[in-house]
This record gives sequence, C-alpha cells and structure tokens, in this order.
Amino acid sequence: MEHETFREWLDLEVDGALGEAEQVQLEEHLVSCSGCRDERRQLALLAGRLAASRVPVREGFATAVMDALEPAPWESRLARAWAWPLALFVTLVAAAALVSGAAGTGSGAAGSWWSALAAVAGLFGAGLVAGSGLAVATWTGVGAAVVEWLGRSPANWVAAGVLVLALDLLALRLVRSGGREAARRPAPPPR
Repeated sequence: MEHETFREWLDLEVDGALGEAEQVQLEEHLVSCSGCRDERRQLALLAGRLAASRVPVREGFATAVMDALEPAPWESRLARAWAWPLALFVTLVAAAALVSGAAGTGSGAAGSWWSALAAVAGLFGAGLVAGSGLAVATWTGVGAAVVEWLGRSPANWVAAGVLVLALDLLALRLVRSGGREAARRPAPPPR
C-alpha cells in the first residue's frame, strides 16, 4: 500500500472518520514508520489547539445575520407585499362565484359552479396564449425592422455599436453605484 494512503488515513483518524479495518492497518504501519508517528502527534496537537481556540457563537446568531441581510429584489419578507396579489385572487374568486350564482339560478344545476370556474380558467388560458402570441409577433417585427435598418448603411452599424456601448457603460455605472449606496447605508443595530 502506498505511503500517501496512510497519511490520508491519519487525517481521517483525527476527524473520527476512519473505519475499523483501516484503523487496524494504520496501527500496524505506525509500528514501523516514525514519520507517520510524528505526523500523527502533530495532527493530534493541531486538533487540540483548534478545539481550544473554538469561539462560542451566541444563541440566535444565524438568525441575526439573516435578518441583517437585505432581501433580494424578488424576495419579500413583508406580508403587505402580498396584499395586492391576494386581493386580486380573492376578487377573481368572488367574480367566479357571482357568475356561478347567476348561471345557477336559472338552471338549478349543481355543475354550474364548476362550469363557471372552467370558463374563468379558459379566459385566463386564452389571455395567456394571446399575450404570448402577441409578444412573439412583436419581437419578430422588431427583429425584422432592426435587420432592415442595419442593412441600409454602414453608418447604422456604427450607430448601433455606439448605442450598445453606451448601454453597457450605463449598466456598469448602475451596478457600481448600487454597491456604493449599499456601503453607505448604516448597519442595523445588534439585537
């Protein structure tokens, strides 16, 4: 067996992750290898020093750190951020119930509630399909117009390059200024 394997096993032994069979083989090797015995002593000394220098973490430290972090733009820790979507959902459910009630009074059928919900779902589905089709058509038209504009003259290529460069510089400035703004904000008080 290679000597490096025994050195790896010494690391595993210090961590308490060495299996019984490997422990027996390691002990047999240590009888004849003074270099590994010295390394074992050094590793044990290092593990002892690390254990002695361990800093206790106060209760609730992880929660305090997470609370101090600013949420990402797509996250919201505030319940009021969900107020508008929830109000819209409740309004749509109420509208579906009203439609169902109006449709159910004439026929008295129990399935009218489900029919109304299916109609509302179909309405949303049709809106989604129409919106995505409109978006595709819009971007196809924009792409065709840009290709046609670029093909008119080499000066248009230069203008497009300058525009892209200006937008890149603007984005870079916005990213950098956002970092400076975050650095200027005072740290929240410790809890």
